[in-house]
Amino acid sequence: MPAFTMPGLSSGQNTNEIIKKLVELEARPIKRLEKENNFNKAQVKVYGELKTLVTNLQSKTKQLVSFTAPFAAKKIVSNEEGYISGEATRSAKPGKRNIEILELATKNQVAGNKVNPEIKLSAGKFSILSKSLRADIDFPGGTLNSLVDSIKNNAHGIAVASITKVDSENSVVSLSALQYGEEAKLIFQDPNEILKSAGLVGENTPEPEPKKTSFSIKQDLPIAFQSEKFSNNDKEGFKATTTTDSFSLKTKTAYTFQIEKQKVEKNSYIEGSVNLINSKPNDIQIGFYYLLGEEEKIYFESPEIKEDKIKLAIPSSIKNRDIIKVIFSNYSSEDIVFQKISIVTPPEIKGAVPATIITEAKDAKLKLDGIEITRDKNEEIKDILEGVSLSIHKKTEKPIIVDIDVDAEKGINMLKEFVAAHNDLVKYSRDVTAVNRDGKISDSKQSNDRDPNFDISSGFWDNKNKSGILSGDNAVLRMLSGMRTITSASYPSSFESGYRVLSDIGLSTGAVGSSWKQIQEGLLQVDEETLKRALSDNPEAVRELFASDNNGDSRMDNGLGVQLLEHLKPYTQYTSGLLSTKIKLAEDLIAENNKKIKNYDSHLNGFEQKLKAKFMYMEQGMGKNKAIGAYLNNNLKMNKE
Repeated sequence: MPAFTMPGLSSGQNTNEIIKKLVELEARPIKRLEKENNFNKAQVKVYGELKTLVTNLQSKTKQLVSFTAPFAAKKIVSNEEGYISGEATRSAKPGKRNIEILELATKNQVAGNKVNPEIKLSAGKFSILSKSLRADIDFPGGTLNSLVDSIKNNAHGIAVASITKVDSENSVVSLSALQYGEEAKLIFQDPNEILKSAGLVGENTPEPEPKKTSFSIKQDLPIAFQSEKFSNNDKEGFKATTTTDSFSLKTKTAYTFQIEKQKVEKNSYIEGSVNLINSKPNDIQIGFYYLLGEEEKIYFESPEIKEDKIKLAIPSSIKNRDIIKVIFSNYSSEDIVFQKISIVTPPEIKGAVPATIITEAKDAKLKLDGIEITRDKNEEIKDILEGVSLSIHKKTEKPIIVDIDVDAEKGINMLKEFVAAHNDLVKYSRDVTAVNRDGKISDSKQSNDRDPNFDISSGFWDNKNKSGILSGDNAVLRMLSGMRTITSASYPSSFESGYRVLSDIGLSTGAVGSSWKQIQEGLLQVDEETLKRALSDNPEAVRELFASDNNGDSRMDNGLGVQLLEHLKPYTQYTSGLLSTKIKLAEDLIAENNKKIKNYDSHLNGFEQKLKAKFMYMEQGMGKNKAIGAYLNNNLKMNKE
């Protein structure tokens, strides 16, 4: 049916305007749903921000309750800058120490005589040694550049080699050790006089034979080692066997063998042979038990393997210790035989003397409270003072004072971050749950049946606009109440003069004399002087206020931080957290309202079409009636005439 395009032609009324107002009246539920959606969207945003603030507070609190919280962190301060620096761990003992730096450790640097860079060097072998490292180099022959390249490729972990052109016809080869200290002095073995021809060294002193001692195996039964890893240890037929010079191991087994005591000398190492067919080098580990005082210690590593030879370097820290047992393991899929296992002590090698010593290899020398100490490095010296790593930078003219003291700044900064995170959450939560206590829903506006625009829910929404978006939300209010209880509670302390409440360490909800309103807000304040004093006097007691282990199970189970984390946990759990659930509920309501709005839009379109049709029929009927009336009037007039 065609749309009615001439409204009021017959009725004299603006029917299009009447239809528009009737449709607007019918559309009121949509406006209500849209208003609900705007409110729910605002709630989603607020709950999301709350979740972020709670998560931030949890993060800052976890830092306080961890075993590594820096309440007992130490710092090193020198009365004169530029000479010494370092770091101190929690175990460092506070106090002032006198340190005098007599000598810095140096790297050995040597250089050769002038030679023509195009000199032809013959092929042969030479060796470079430094500390426990050794590079045996098979030189194919060539120029100075070829020699330096060969050193770089084969001795890159020992020294840095370079060529310096000193004039138009001559160059000089130089080497610099990579390690500091006297024991890192560069030693050269030059049996074929290759280095001598390059001008680097003089006459060579032949290398003595190393001292080699076979392990003397006691005829005791081998003992299974790490059976939890080597599954065949305890199975029948998988026991290890020994002869006078060999150890036989079945697949997936490891055993220790008792030996006669063997002292470890300088730069000693273990060597022997092994039959590898399908096994990989990583399938084998060897090691030993050694005595540290009366205590047995273990050194167990993968050896270096070349063809059928194995070699295990022994750390310098084990020098002069006694080896009492050896360990052999076989993690491969085949049986393995270790043969001719012995401990080798390299001889003192004089070698060939460098042509020029630019820098001698020296140890660092210093005095600690008058006691002279030597070390082979300048950086990160960790074995002079317990829990302290020192680095020395230059000689001192007189003793300097090094003060090891509590580093209160780290603890202060961490607690400030905790207070800021706590206050951000409290302020935001209070704002979004604020209530307009003067608001009234029913009496502020009286119903007027004659007012077509009157909205019965207007009082409710007006009051909502004056209150927080989450006013009356019990979950958030319980969270605030619980936080207030936790931060004001008292906690046990194992220290006689420990800290039991936050105010003991300078954290409070207001200074003495603060108003009750200010205290009720629950915002924490920091008294830095009191906090610094507490951290300096007893940092462990400060940590214990936030987290303590009451039953000795190495788990923090009490304290303000532990209680706060437990209280906040239900709010931010990944899937079932209260805040996540509320966000999901609000989003579901928005989606449901959107469906209702869509359905109601369809209803309104049909409603409008029906109204237009009805008004068109009315206009048509009134038009017909008017036409009939006019016809009758005309006939009556004609009859009278």
